[in-house]
Formats: sequence, C-alpha cells, structure tokens
Amino acid sequence: MTTASFRYLPLGQIHLSFGEVQLTPGVANHRLIIPAQVTGTWLDAKAPESNAQVLCVGTVWLERPSFRWVEGLEPQVVTLRGYPAAEELVVSLTDDQLISLESARGQDDIVLRLKLQVTLLSPPGDVHPVAHDELPVRIPRGRWLELLDQAGTEVGVLLRVPSPLTDSALTPPPAASDKDAASLSQAAARLRQARAELRDQQWEHCVATCRRVLENISRLVSIPSAKQVFSVPADSRTQDQRWAAVYWDVKGMTHAAHHDDGTTESFSWSRADAEAILATTAGLLGRYTQG
Repeated sequence: MTTASFRYLPLGQIHLSFGEVQLTPGVANHRLIIPAQVTGTWLDAKAPESNAQVLCVGTVWLERPSFRWVEGLEPQVVTLRGYPAAEELVVSLTDDQLISLESARGQDDIVLRLKLQVTLLSPPGDVHPVAHDELPVRIPRGRWLELLDQAGTEVGVLLRVPSPLTDSALTPPPAASDKDAASLSQAAARLRQARAELRDQQWEHCVATCRRVLENISRLVSIPSAKQVFSVPADSRTQDQRWAAVYWDVKGMTHAAHHDDGTTESFSWSRADAEAILATTAGLLGRYTQG
C-alpha cells in the first residue's frame, strides 16, 4: 500500500494511505479516483467532535517513458479525524488523455507521480499550515486494462498525425487555401478543416476536403499509379502496391463528394461515412509521411 505523510510541527502529522485506483466513465471525460484513508495524528480518535479541515491540491505526472505533466487534482476540502477516514483524490481525464496514457505505457504498468500540497485551514498560530509530499501511484497493467474496459464505448479512437507547424521552405506557413502545395503542414491544415466540417455536420464537405488531403499526399511522396496497382492480381501485389490500392480506393470514394455525374449524383453522405473517410485519410497521411 502506498503512503504519504505531511508534518506540521509541533502539532503532528497527517497520514495518507492509498487503495486501488478506480475509474468512473463519463461522456468524453472520465474520473480517475484514488481512494485514500486519511488520519490526523493529533486528533482524538474517541471524540467525534475532534476534527480539522485541510485543503488538498496537487498535480499528476507520468513517470515513464518520460516525466510529463498529465493533469491537476481536483481541489478538495477534507475533514480529518483521529482515525482513518475514507476520502477520494480525483483526476479528470479526457478520452484523448486516456488514449495517450495507454500509448505511452507500451507493455508496462502505468506509473503516475502525485505531487500533493495539504494546507491546514485553521492552524494554531505557531504551526506553518502548508506541507508537501510526492509519491508514485502504480496501476498494474491488468488493472489498467480493466479500467479502460469500464470506459467502454465512451472512449473513442484518436488518430494522431505528427506534422510540422510550418514548412521551412514556405514562409508564411500555408493555410487551408484554395490552392494546395506539396506541403505536410498544409495537408495537416486540410485535415483539421475536414475535422471541423465533421463537427459542424457537413458530411459531404468533410469527404470532399479529405480528397484534397489525399491529393497532397501524392505530391509529397511517390505512390504507384492506379494502373500499376490494379493491373496486378490482388494476391500478387507487393505491400507498397496494397497500400496504394487502399489509397486509390479511398480517393475514388472521395471523388464522389467532389463531382456529380450519372453514377455519383444519387450518393448521400452520413456521419458514419464522413468519420470513416476522415479516419482512413488521417491514417494514410500518417503512414505515407511518417512511415
């Protein structure tokens, strides 16, 4: 069991011992709960009226693979007793943060570091009211997977496409303008534009903007032509040709949102369609520019 102590000389100490971490699922935001037993050593365990109040604040850091800030603890006023009293320290984590933690841990446990500050709200005059301590909180791999399972369908899938904020050869940095260039940052700008259109329920516009991203990919890297790909039997294609087949198929689908003809004029676009095209386009951009 993980413990922490806070000294307030000459008054006494506050002892905290932590239990198994829990997760309460929410809508795109979740509560990581660290149960704690809290005791004030100077208080009389046999006297119900013997109590004191403290303010608990702090920050949570990820220890591995590199030391990084995660989130702040929710500030909480805790009533101390002379015996262990149950309390909860709470960290709010978004879907993106849960997914980032899962990605960062690899095959290891989650190891967080809590930096806590506990402040006596009505201290005696000769006692400094603020004390600090920090401690690791380890969530075993199996337990962490259980917590993610509890989040269930409330956790979406996040695709991260690393991209430069600017291209060194282009000043000023390209925006999502009508004229695209061979630019990774411009492709990323288009991807953000498509994501905004998805958020605004502009399904067809989202798909059409993804077509612009795919066109930018072909300016950035060399992709086998559609003729080179589809003239080869599917089971005889190389890995590069198979990726190119995915590229050309997705691009062909996005063309339908950009041009109306006898075949495509009856096409309709739903949120699921736009999400699938956006996710695939983001994946292809990441694969071709970071692979």
